[in-house]
Amino acid sequence: MNEYLFDIKLFASIRIKAESEAEARATILDHLDCACVNAGAWPNGDPILFEASARGNFNLIEINGEPTCHALPNSAFVVW
Repeated sequence: MNEYLFDIKLFASIRIKAESEAEARATILDHLDCACVNAGAWPNGDPILFEASARGNFNLIEINGEPTCHALPNSAFVVW
């Protein structure tokens, strides 16, 4: 059996508590630098494990549960 490695871009919504937006962004970047992620299990029961990193700028879609101008109405998806 062969093993394949793919470089895949994934989208995630992450909630974080911080004193400021700048602190929240810095904390996300610090902790999502090759972070180990468990995404459940493959059909055979083996865990889906991978490393993830945040890169570049990312959109702020809520502050204290209130949508910002980057959020779509009634949605967790970001306007790109």
